[in-house]
Amino acid sequence: MQNKLSLYAIYRVADLTDDEPFDSSVLPAQILPDVTIENVSSMFNQEPFKWVSSQLGYSDLRHLQSVRYAIVHRYQTGISNEGIADASSEKLIRKLAACLRLVRPMRQFVEFMQGVVHDGQLDVRTLDHPLDLMEVPEVQKHFHLRNQDIELFKFIAGDFLHAMDGEYWKFKMAIQFHEAGHLQLQTSFWKIRYILWCSAIEAVYTSKEHQGGYLAIERIKWFLDPMQLVYPPDDIPKIFGQSNLTIGDLLEDLYRIRNDIAHGNKISDADVRRIMRRDFDRDLNLLDVLVEALSVIIRSTLLRILRDKLLDHFVSDATANAYFTAAKLAPTDIQAKLKRTKAISLK
Repeated sequence: MQNKLSLYAIYRVADLTDDEPFDSSVLPAQILPDVTIENVSSMFNQEPFKWVSSQLGYSDLRHLQSVRYAIVHRYQTGISNEGIADASSEKLIRKLAACLRLVRPMRQFVEFMQGVVHDGQLDVRTLDHPLDLMEVPEVQKHFHLRNQDIELFKFIAGDFLHAMDGEYWKFKMAIQFHEAGHLQLQTSFWKIRYILWCSAIEAVYTSKEHQGGYLAIERIKWFLDPMQLVYPPDDIPKIFGQSNLTIGDLLEDLYRIRNDIAHGNKISDADVRRIMRRDFDRDLNLLDVLVEALSVIIRSTLLRILRDKLLDHFVSDATANAYFTAAKLAPTDIQAKLKRTKAISLK
């Protein structure tokens, strides 16, 4: 039998630049049986990347050698089950990485690795290349793993795997669109990410029978708190000041831009020039901020489904329609509400 390990690198843990520096005494943190978050730096003392160094640039090799923290799955293989066990471990660790991205999206310069463990050292046999396949919105480039993120990850990881291995298609499609929106190909052309993340929202909030931006907006405002901040207090570095933008502030703009992209309309110059906040190296306009808001809405929605044990309502269009209809959020209910609101505003 061989002792083997799959890992998915974690960008960085919170340090003195964060409001709450990470307490490393919690590591290794047990997430599931045979799955931990841990400091893996001691596994890489014997040049585990020498075999691939001739195929990598200096920057890639430096990123690999700087991996300190990771989601780790330990398992054993024999001659008869090695391929199946390796593939199963890889699927597990990638699903858990997608789960952690809901909790705390972070930059990803190194992703998946797999190899054999000898005397505490990892002999890397497989790794993702290119290394920098994924990227996050601007505000999340400042994000580091916090102790509270590990606690939430522990709480939802089992239900997340249950959903991804089951028939919860509304939830699963939203996860797939959310993950796809992080791929570098999408992030280099913002409209692709925008449509993918709108599709993630619509996978949960709409259906073949219940469609329309007006409907999605009302359901989002009911399911989430419309006063939820897009940027919680420690998300933006203090030197730039606090933003008080809420989800509710941006929903109309979010769907207006979504419709412009989907229907082939030019994005207005006014939207491009509308500066909303400042980051280290540039001003962020309305479109940048809407992408960040999309991330918050998707993650908040999917995390609430997991935390509140609502998965059974998001198996299919039929179950989701029944759930929202019971809350008086069927299309006819919402249309009647909007008519009443309009009539009052005209008085």
